[in-house]
Amino acid sequence: MKPIILEGNTLGQRHRHYNKLLKEALASNRGEKPEKISHEDNDIDNFLKIDIAIHNRDVNYILEVLKCKDLLYVTRAIKKSKWLITDADYTHIINPKFLHKELFPHMMQKAKSKLLLHIRLYLRDEKRVAHFYNYCKQFDVKHALKWLQYCPLQLALNEVYNHLDVLRISRFVRLCRRSFDFLDKAAASQKRPDWYKVYFIIEVQFLIRNKTEEYLNYADSLCDGYISFLKKKHLQFVMKTCPQKIFNNLLYYIQKVDHTKFIQYMDKEAIKNCLLKCSQQKDATQSIRSFDVLVKYLPKIEFCDRLDVLRALYGSASRIDLQVPGGLNLFFSAINDNTPVNSLCVFRWYQCMPFDIAYREITKLIQTESKRDVRVSMINTLLNCADGDSENILTVIKYYHDTHINELNNFKENFVNQILSRVAINKFDTEMWTLLNNLFYSMDVYKNSSSNSKYVETIIVHKIIHNQIVPEIIESKFKFKTLKSYKKKLNSEEREKLFIYLYERQMKDMENKTIASENEFKMLVKNLEITLQLLADWNKDVTDYPMILNKIRECVIIKKQNSWARDIDLSTFYNSRKQWRRTFFDYSLILNPSKQVLLNVLKHNRNMLNMYHKEVALIRYDDPVSLQPVLSKIKIYWADTLAKEWINEYFFHLNDTGKQKMAIQSLAVLLSQKQFLDIVEKYIPKVNTINWKEANEVEHGCRKTFSLYINRVRPLPDTDVVLRFAKGKYIKYAVKSLNATFSNLSHVDREEYISKLAKVPLTFQKHGIHMAFTIVETDKLIPSFKTIWTTAKNRRIRNSVFLTTHDLLCKQSKKSRILKLWELLDFFIENLSDREDLTIIQKLGGLYEIPEIVQSKYCMKAYRFLKSLPNKHEGYADNMIVDSDGIVVKKLDRDFVEGFILEAIENYSTKYCFVHGLFSKYLLFTQDKEFELDSYERLVKPMFYNTEYYPNFISMIFSYLPSNMCDDIVENKRVPVKLYKRLLEDFKQKLVLPEDYVDLKTFELMCDFVEILQHHISPKVYNCNDFDEILTIPLLTDFGKACSRHLQRNLKTFDHSIFAFEYILDKVFISFPFSKLHELQIYKYLLCDQGIVEIYLLVHRIMPKELYREDEKIIMDEIIAMLCRHPAKEIKMICQHRYPDKIQAKPETI
Repeated sequence: MKPIILEGNTLGQRHRHYNKLLKEALASNRGEKPEKISHEDNDIDNFLKIDIAIHNRDVNYILEVLKCKDLLYVTRAIKKSKWLITDADYTHIINPKFLHKELFPHMMQKAKSKLLLHIRLYLRDEKRVAHFYNYCKQFDVKHALKWLQYCPLQLALNEVYNHLDVLRISRFVRLCRRSFDFLDKAAASQKRPDWYKVYFIIEVQFLIRNKTEEYLNYADSLCDGYISFLKKKHLQFVMKTCPQKIFNNLLYYIQKVDHTKFIQYMDKEAIKNCLLKCSQQKDATQSIRSFDVLVKYLPKIEFCDRLDVLRALYGSASRIDLQVPGGLNLFFSAINDNTPVNSLCVFRWYQCMPFDIAYREITKLIQTESKRDVRVSMINTLLNCADGDSENILTVIKYYHDTHINELNNFKENFVNQILSRVAINKFDTEMWTLLNNLFYSMDVYKNSSSNSKYVETIIVHKIIHNQIVPEIIESKFKFKTLKSYKKKLNSEEREKLFIYLYERQMKDMENKTIASENEFKMLVKNLEITLQLLADWNKDVTDYPMILNKIRECVIIKKQNSWARDIDLSTFYNSRKQWRRTFFDYSLILNPSKQVLLNVLKHNRNMLNMYHKEVALIRYDDPVSLQPVLSKIKIYWADTLAKEWINEYFFHLNDTGKQKMAIQSLAVLLSQKQFLDIVEKYIPKVNTINWKEANEVEHGCRKTFSLYINRVRPLPDTDVVLRFAKGKYIKYAVKSLNATFSNLSHVDREEYISKLAKVPLTFQKHGIHMAFTIVETDKLIPSFKTIWTTAKNRRIRNSVFLTTHDLLCKQSKKSRILKLWELLDFFIENLSDREDLTIIQKLGGLYEIPEIVQSKYCMKAYRFLKSLPNKHEGYADNMIVDSDGIVVKKLDRDFVEGFILEAIENYSTKYCFVHGLFSKYLLFTQDKEFELDSYERLVKPMFYNTEYYPNFISMIFSYLPSNMCDDIVENKRVPVKLYKRLLEDFKQKLVLPEDYVDLKTFELMCDFVEILQHHISPKVYNCNDFDEILTIPLLTDFGKACSRHLQRNLKTFDHSIFAFEYILDKVFISFPFSKLHELQIYKYLLCDQGIVEIYLLVHRIMPKELYREDEKIIMDEIIAMLCRHPAKEIKMICQHRYPDKIQAKPETI
């Protein structure tokens, strides 16, 4: 059949001609099946066949197209066959079973991904989507979650609850747009900790518009203690719809909202009440008392109310008499000393006062201040107090002009900058400008010296908008800018005046100038760039300024006619504004020779390619990757004309080493597969080695480039073609093409390639092994890999096979695949030798990555091999057991574990120190088992008499055992009371008093803590995920009482000395994971017994010096108050010295 030739000058015209041919074909061949796709035909012929089949809904034909190796045809079929996905009539095709069994094995990987993507985007039938989700879930849960958006709601909710740990936040946001219930499920899920759920909460704040109360409830419970969660726009919505939600829980929300926005929704009385309410609560005081917060609230209320609020917030300042001279300053000093961050300058607090008071007091302070930088800060504070009021600002300018005009220029610059940032340029009245202008004169702005460009711009703008002449000296100092920043500050008339001034000034530099040299041309180009930027910044249309267009055309002519101008870039003209590109289209190839412009030329006027052939030649050899869309369009729509011209041009430069690489990459796009492979055939290397003395540089360059880019041809070439380049030095280049080709092969083609792996060169084998596992079924891989393993003599190949198999086993979740891969890995381990690569030996030691169902088998097998290695690999076997102790104690044989522990202790040295963790975990694991007593007798009893290991045994009992016990309680909800009691009995027999008094009493206190733990274990604890949640207030209270009893016995033994018990308590706190908050709560309950002075002395000694969390500081304040209330003189003396500001605090009850 004669190939179709499209008519038309532009891409659009050719599209229309194609559509006309399609209509004619459909009309004349109604219902007839088109011929099969042929890669010998041109693309338009094949497009027509595909489109006819799509129109006729010829499913079998479309399925054959999907299996073809040309991704262009596959993509067209997928995009135009939306009905195949959405119509229920084709459910027998678009379902997971058919696709994965019948279609996908024959499709390229990229084609398969595209089809799955389109199914996921367009399929809306919930039941069908659920089938895809459940199928994909078997292989990769994280990938399967992409299907949840259109699954049945209840299924999606359950899956979010069960798999929140792998759900991306962006996907969760899309789900929440569907239903608020997803937030319910996320909040209830145990798969993420609360601190991580905060990120989910923040990203779905849009829910606040529909479910305000519910959303805020979740935010309150999850975001507490983390971050401020309410964004401005959502706070605005809450304040308009349900402000009582905020006001009812004001003490909480005051720390979470944007204060500036919050204030907008309250009147003066409400602000005052808000601050007074906060002052009554300790937990809110720290946040509201900061200067940065108060300075936003106080200026909004009456002056007398401000003082009342400050007195309420800072009780220490309430005793100061404001009527005495300097009283207000003393008042603010007292406040400053009690702020959370008291490094502020006292005078900054005047920002909370009315301007007249602040002005009066600060000007007095300035007169007595000797440091210039402090005076500058005071004046800046005055400007802050002015709060944008023009009269107040004028007062400050007058004051500065009269008293500080002789300051150093850098200080005056600071003041002027502050004024310019606060007052818009068109808001200066005559008096204010006169004062400011005098400051400019005093700073030598009007003299021939360097000046801040901002001041020059300010003078120019002011003169222009007031129709005044700009002084020559200012004109000369002005370095041209578009002054875009002033546009929003001026009205329309003022903007026009300023723009005209800038435009006319710029055009003066370009008028009546002849361009005769490169430098002159560069200057013209620079001026035009600035002028175009001026038009863009001031929203002008370039077509309204013909003089600029003429200058641009002049630049185009100069560049075209003069060789010295050809390297000068004019692309900024073309890219200055997107809307102007149409204006520049006729000479766009000179202005911006690029892929985008070339594509535009094909769309709108192909004749320009001939008019600007030199520029097109430059683009042609620019970057083949970015040029590929253009080359594809040329190949498809101008196959008979333009494509042939470009192909001939590239062939002409094939022997040019400078353009060879670009030519070959472009030919791969423009030529058909057969044409390209015919050329490749000529350059396939014939020998394995290269004689560089006799080698032809051009021929070598072609071979290298063809081996690198052979995969670019369409359709995808066979791997056999790439493998023919696997000779000598060309192998390293061909690997890239092999990776690209192999990664896109279908299942069927990959299986065929895998069978050849043992025969291909070594480098290709390694890459083939890595890629084979990604897609080929495990059953089909095992025989090939066993063959490679037994026949390969190269260590790197064995290493690659082993590591790839090991990694894949670790990633599997499907039981059948795990067992098959373990069978293969078991075969490999059985045949390992001591000459294997070190990476295999190191990889064997990782047990946590291995799937649970084969962990025990893997561990025993790997341990036996590692133990058999010679001395140079000593330690790998033992380290594997010790590093994986959590698995070992649960999964491995009891005799093996106990034997390992006893052997390690018998041969004890520093390298076995980590056996403590395994030892302690095994003791805990054997609790409540039938062999508990036997294990204790075999393992623990001998340790009391092993003189070499005994000190480390003590370390294990006091460190590893408590720490692992806490983890075990959380995980298994059992408390080892029996174990601790037995250990205590043996300690009493072994330890000698008074030498071992501290160790014995420490363990007694630890045993009491364990018994208290067991007493407080309740059904509620079974839901705990952290040991902190188990340490409840009642539990800590009981432990505090136990500590008190132990201390009283200690006082009798050591004649009222607290030092021994201080050391005992410290050891207990180190052994168990008590937080600072827990310790403080225990101290608080220790102080319940006021009759024992020594307890109070002990708490004084062990109280932490610094705390950072608010909840800790609250408990600390309560403890200090209790200490200060004790009547004993020595306690009062210590409190007077250590807590002088707390000694007069009012009594509080616990």
